[in-house]
Parts: sequence; C-alpha cells; structure tokens
Amino acid sequence: MRVALVDDNKNDLALLHEYISEQTAHSCQIDTFSSGESFLALWEKSSYDLVVLDIFMGEMTGIEVARKLRETDKNVHIAFGTSSNEFASESYDLNACYYLCKPFQADKIKAMLDRINTDEMELVRSVKLSDGQSVILRNVIYIDCGSHFVTIHCKGGENIISRTSFTDAELVFRDHSYFYTSTKGVIVNFYEVTLQKNDLFVMSDGTRIPISRRKSKETLEAFARFRFDNLRKGGER
Repeated sequence: MRVALVDDNKNDLALLHEYISEQTAHSCQIDTFSSGESFLALWEKSSYDLVVLDIFMGEMTGIEVARKLRETDKNVHIAFGTSSNEFASESYDLNACYYLCKPFQADKIKAMLDRINTDEMELVRSVKLSDGQSVILRNVIYIDCGSHFVTIHCKGGENIISRTSFTDAELVFRDHSYFYTSTKGVIVNFYEVTLQKNDLFVMSDGTRIPISRRKSKETLEAFARFRFDNLRKGGER
C-alpha cells in the first residue's frame, strides 16, 4: 500500500503520517510532499493507492492537483484535508473518497480508511490497545479474558497479553463488524470461523467457542450477515 500526503504545513503532515501509520501497523509506504508541484513532478500513473491533498497550498490548490491526477488515473483514491467546506462540491465531482476537516482526528482517519477498504488495506489495518500495544486486526483469531488482562490469540500461535479490561477490548474490536462477542468474555473474528454449529464456533486454530444461548439468535444473525456481505464482495479474503 503506497500513500502520498501533500500539505504545506509540516505539523499537519506529521500528524496525518502518524495516524495513518498507526492504523496500518506501520506497513504502508508513506511519502510526504510540501506542495502540489513537487508531488506532480514525481507522480506516475498508479504509483500511489491513496493521495491526501491539502486544498489551500502555495501556487496549486489540492483541487487543481486532483484534476491533474484524474486526467491520467480514474481509480486512485483521493482525499482532501482542509479547514473549510468551501470546496466540498468540487471534491465530490472529482470522486474523492473522503473530506478531512482540520485539525486531523484519529477517528476521522479511521473512517477514511474504512471507506477505501481495499484488500491490501484491510489486511494491514491495526488498532492500538489502552496499554499502547498495536494489533493487526486480521491476525486475530479470538480474544478471551483473565482476571485483569485479555489474551489475544493470533495466527501462527502467537498470543498478545494486554493488561486492559475486557470492556475496553470490546470497545476497540467491536468497532469492526467482523468481531463479535459470542459468549461472555470471548470475542471471535468471523473471518477465522471454519465451522458453525448450533451452539458453537470452531475457529481456524481448532478452538471450540460456545455461542451463548441468551445471545444465540442475534449472534447467528450477525454471522449470517457477515457471510453474505463477504460473498457479495467476492468471497474469503
């Protein structure tokens, strides 16, 4: 995943770079540019998957840069960052994926990346736990809790131990629709369910996780929606 950030404000560039890096487990190549001219001088068709443009910059505005991009590449994801809504209609005409208002906020960056939602992007998306640890979402099989910590069971047999409450973990992971609390104290990743029976999920590592009787109907409905949406997108990823 290649990302270009174009802004003449060094602080805004640094903050945007930090937020995107955190949300993608520091796996993206992120290049920064201080002007539209310097970016276009190095631009080649399809060289970036996402370009985030400040609108008010020196000689060329972000809108003008975006028009140049669209002349050669109709598919690149373009987002705008600005403190004004003055160019909202122009960004729509240019098929922008998002309109970021300054000052940048982590939840808005997350929403932008959610909207892009490419296969490559999804596989590197990460979250930060309250103890500062980063977790790549699609590496997680399931999560369970101990007395004062949670264990995040990951692919490859590696576990992440976090001294955070289960409630806090739920708030972090359930913000992504493929994580679900199927029974008290356990969050499953629907992508890692290999078999579903009436009263349990069998996970990709062989773990059998019960489905709470009290929540059985809503859990199975949530899993059915996930499977339907995933098939509509082209199947397992």
